[in-house]
Amino acid sequence: MSIISVKNLSVKMSNSTVLSDVSFEVASGEYIGIVGPNGSGKSTLIRSLLRLNDIECGRIEIMGKPLAHFSDWSKIGYLPQATIVANKSFPASVGEVVATGLLGCKSFPRRFNATDRDAVLQTLENLGIEHLYQEQVGKLSGGQSQRVFLARAMVSNPDILILDEPTAALDPVTRDHFYQTIASLNKDQKKTVLLITHDSATIGRYAGKLLYLDRKVVFFGNFKEFCLSGDMSHYFGDFAQHLICHQH
Repeated sequence: MSIISVKNLSVKMSNSTVLSDVSFEVASGEYIGIVGPNGSGKSTLIRSLLRLNDIECGRIEIMGKPLAHFSDWSKIGYLPQATIVANKSFPASVGEVVATGLLGCKSFPRRFNATDRDAVLQTLENLGIEHLYQEQVGKLSGGQSQRVFLARAMVSNPDILILDEPTAALDPVTRDHFYQTIASLNKDQKKTVLLITHDSATIGRYAGKLLYLDRKVVFFGNFKEFCLSGDMSHYFGDFAQHLICHQH
């Protein structure tokens, strides 16, 4: 059974069609790279999966349940765009920021306990940043900050990770380390991953499948099929497609 099912999804914003008749299935444990040009509907798709915007028509199911009836949001870890902390005097510690990822699992009054602290420390250790537990989050490097917010998405032990442009503000070396971390979570912990990026060549080294959006599904398949696709040749041109695939 698919862990995510999208059928005939269409979304309009300000009377403009953002997504049109989008359909695809994601099996448990798959790693899907979502690519496409600016304004192609990538973030809108993710926001639709998370019920953060209205849909015009279509059907979304998460873990076999219609989206309207799905409530176990602790099973989904979400890393949105622009999570780097710009305010260097932001007073929260790394441990405090990561712990907020557990709030959705708690009933009112929402209080943290020793079990929560252990979960935070274990998640930081799994990502190799347990030494940052007491550090002020505003003083971290870009790569450290992104791993902290990944830990926040991971701390509830979700089955699905949804990452929106997580490497956009990272240098190439830090970016590759981040991709390797996500690949490890997918392979070793069997996390289902949906990751938005503009970098088709790099994500092709890690994701099992690519979903290329341009308001509709232009391509959905593995990287080898992507490189041989006539539709992709039409979008990129033969030379650009060759360069993307040669980097892989």
